[in-house]
Amino acid sequence: MAIQASEIKWYRSRVVNDGPTNGGTMSALEIQDGVKNNVWPDVPQAERNAGSVKYRKSFIKIANDDDLALTAPRLFIETGTPGDDRVVVLAATQTDTQAEASGYTRCYGIGFLDGPILADDASLQVVVEPGNAAEGDAIFQDGDLIRVSDQSSLDAPTGNSEFLRLASSNAVTWNGNLATLTLADGNRPARNYAAGVTKVASVIEGADITTGLSDWQISSPAGSYDRTGFPPALDHIGTLEQTWTLTFTSATQFVCVGNDLGIVGSGAIQTDFSPINPDFAKPYFTLSGGSPPWGGTFASGDTVTFVTHPAALPLWEKRTVPAGANSHSGNQVIVAISGESA
Repeated sequence: MAIQASEIKWYRSRVVNDGPTNGGTMSALEIQDGVKNNVWPDVPQAERNAGSVKYRKSFIKIANDDDLALTAPRLFIETGTPGDDRVVVLAATQTDTQAEASGYTRCYGIGFLDGPILADDASLQVVVEPGNAAEGDAIFQDGDLIRVSDQSSLDAPTGNSEFLRLASSNAVTWNGNLATLTLADGNRPARNYAAGVTKVASVIEGADITTGLSDWQISSPAGSYDRTGFPPALDHIGTLEQTWTLTFTSATQFVCVGNDLGIVGSGAIQTDFSPINPDFAKPYFTLSGGSPPWGGTFASGDTVTFVTHPAALPLWEKRTVPAGANSHSGNQVIVAISGESA
């Protein structure tokens, strides 16, 4: 079995605005590929005249019903904007907002090969958009993984692409908007690439995209749960970023509350507990019932708390519109991800 392209879905953040609360956790609103304004709003004339910096947060969700992980994901800009604006991507957390992201300094972006390179060359020169160096968006850094591609698009039947590693020190020197990149030992291009049409992007290397559970705590003098022998089951489609609290109302009954969702149901230790995410008709999680895993004696007021994490990779996109930018119909940026099934 393998993850299909149709199972790699993009979702909006719960809050979308231009203020400090922008971002946060993942929503259930899917971003449709190739649809106008699916991420970015239009830029009116007044904004182009004055210039602006805006952020948008997205989540790449692995909606695989067999709960397969996308391993060693690599996220990069495949095609930059043709307009005067520029977009870079930044690594995100499951919960961060624009108030935090606006302080992030590590950006990833794209440029074009400034001179041809041959197979086995040890360095290359890349020209980037104005501002990607001068204003602090230093999109190439020591030790980066970069993607070199002369394909006209991500799915083009012709052309080549490959990933290469920069040297761990003194790998990047800037001369205005021109970056000279030195490759690590043993990392050399396998093919020749022409200037002007070859794209060079820095790559975010993410952790495997799968569900997770953390911060498990039981507040009970006598009750227990065997989480090692009966680990809670998480669903790649239904699981969200959420802090859950099970509060016992008797020795066997409890109510489940999510920190954002509120009450999602009640259960009993004798049976499996599997509250359903109504947006996807899949469980948020499943706790096994019976004895074991439940042990000892619970009392009214005892609690079990834990945090679930979705099978999703969060990212920020930062768009800078320089003052005096020209209008450009059909402006777009293409962000892509690659990885393997496990």
